[in-house]
Amino acid sequence: MKKNQLSIRLYGEPVGILEQDSSGKKNFTYISTTRTPLSIGMPIREEPYGEQQCEAFFGGLLPESETARKIIGKKFGVSPNNSFALLRAIGYDCAGAISCHALDDPIIPQSAIPLAGKHLSDDELYAHIKQLPTEPLFINVEGLRLSLAGVQDKAAICLIDNQIAFPENGCPTTHILKPQSAHFEGLAENEYLCLKIAKRIGLNVAEVELRKIKDIHFLLIERYDRILVNNHINRIHQEDFCQALGVKSSIKYENEGGPSLKDCFDLLKITTQPAIDRNQLAAVVVFNYLISNMDAHAKNFSLLHTDKSNIRLAPFYDIICTRVYKNLTSKMSMKIGSKYDSDYVQSRHWEQLCKQVGYRHIAMKNLIEQFGHEIKNAAELEKRDLNSKGFNTPIIDKLISTINVTINNTLRRSI
Repeated sequence: MKKNQLSIRLYGEPVGILEQDSSGKKNFTYISTTRTPLSIGMPIREEPYGEQQCEAFFGGLLPESETARKIIGKKFGVSPNNSFALLRAIGYDCAGAISCHALDDPIIPQSAIPLAGKHLSDDELYAHIKQLPTEPLFINVEGLRLSLAGVQDKAAICLIDNQIAFPENGCPTTHILKPQSAHFEGLAENEYLCLKIAKRIGLNVAEVELRKIKDIHFLLIERYDRILVNNHINRIHQEDFCQALGVKSSIKYENEGGPSLKDCFDLLKITTQPAIDRNQLAAVVVFNYLISNMDAHAKNFSLLHTDKSNIRLAPFYDIICTRVYKNLTSKMSMKIGSKYDSDYVQSRHWEQLCKQVGYRHIAMKNLIEQFGHEIKNAAELEKRDLNSKGFNTPIIDKLISTINVTINNTLRRSI
């Protein structure tokens, strides 16, 4: 096995070679028989792709948390900043349909894989969740070699007969588990409530469930890049907007050189149904603004490649009200018109945005007014539902109050 080369596979079939040279730089070359590209930003060609594009796409498959990367690096004896080495260690099951292998690993097509896993008792699950900050992605569980992007503590698991299990026999994971945060009060309830409000008013969002075990609350988020049919799992290829645009995760924020909303809207021109996808993106931009989600950056939007000729905007995820936490900024990840600070966005800035992205201003104004009323009603209904399930944390009322203030101020300034 050549330590500086990885076989990159899509649905289990080799599509190219990722190589790291003696200076630490990466390049990726498609093999001649490949017919399906990995990314919008990496169309099939004979010439290799260099470090910038490789780090944007392949580095974008890995956790962003420095702490998580250091722990993973220490366990496998590699540098936490070496994306190639980290993928070699944990890249067997990545987001979408990507997997990273030794060149001589057997080729096993990854379609219709039987759902199989080891069920966890409540005590076992509790212990694993408690250890997640020091064992990111459950890396100490024998046989798990999977990677998830993002900053928060999380892990991928299977849900079998409504019970949480660790996958076995090469089975892909079906859900993402996200526990409550030690740094932000009620973060699990926050994300759950925001996703359920979004779903109630018609946005296409990932399916989510809020559970608790002893004193731990956690989210179970159904993976939209997996399909379960007749107890067999199929992967669906996906990539986030940073990967598609060739932008490294480390510069995902617009003011640091990352994608703008114009970049995001322009990207959707290549999807199978661009008008529908652009309308959905406009809707979630308004929604994120009205619920005070200042952290809506390009890695929180993704494309689904259901086949090489069908590309769609993926369901939305990682939606929270950030401003319920007093120490977090009012500055948005991507600006509205010419404004980053949400407190200073006026009607003219929405009009600027619409001109930039080629969207009708009257349609955007109607979305703001419509969602302003619908979100308030949906929030009260979801609060009641949460309370009925025994979730009564103070963050719920704080969140609804914060959202109501934002909506009232927005309707006054922007309509």
